[in-house]
Amino acid sequence: MAKDITSLPLKGHFIPAVNKGMTNGQKLMLVLHGRGDTLDSYKVFAKEVNVTGLNYLLLNAPFTEFFGYTWYDDSFNLKDLRYLKSIELLKETYQSALTSEEMGGPYQSEDVFLMGFSQGGRMVLDLFLQINQKLAGVAALSPRVSVHKPFPELENKTKETPVFLAHGFYDDIIPFSETQEHSTPWREQMKAPQFHSYEMGHEIDIMEILALREWLNEYL
Repeated sequence: MAKDITSLPLKGHFIPAVNKGMTNGQKLMLVLHGRGDTLDSYKVFAKEVNVTGLNYLLLNAPFTEFFGYTWYDDSFNLKDLRYLKSIELLKETYQSALTSEEMGGPYQSEDVFLMGFSQGGRMVLDLFLQINQKLAGVAALSPRVSVHKPFPELENKTKETPVFLAHGFYDDIIPFSETQEHSTPWREQMKAPQFHSYEMGHEIDIMEILALREWLNEYL
């Protein structure tokens, strides 16, 4: 049964796998929204992804923004205080989720997917770099990709983590060319990177969801 989780550093909503099918039902995907949004928007998203054996933990960012929440302000600075606080809380939430029996755990790191849209996309990419462990996969939809100089050193096992990047050609919030350029180190460093482009703006498209579903099923 879906339920709010109050024992985490960040407010979360857990959606258990509808059915396990041929899987062991021991995969968990952390889902991060974009700026000014809330986890509630992704309850429908989880149903649309509709992957057998996958549990979902939807998270709210820690700071309020208009009628929703934000992970950081306008600053793209890696030393921005809100950004750093969000990364810290995400790391704590990730660690708590691994051991949570309330959410069907315990899980191993390789059981966990990270997925985020826009701001959330940036945060899952940077959270992954902070964790530096092999995960089930990392998916960033329409992200503003952080510029790391140099790109962090990753363990060889970590580099085996599948990465799914997607962006719209007509994105007027985060330019396609920017994400394409800034994601180059990811495509060079990771062993199984994918970069998908779509005829869309700053949004989540049904064709994108279908591609994401196929990718998730490949690595479950």
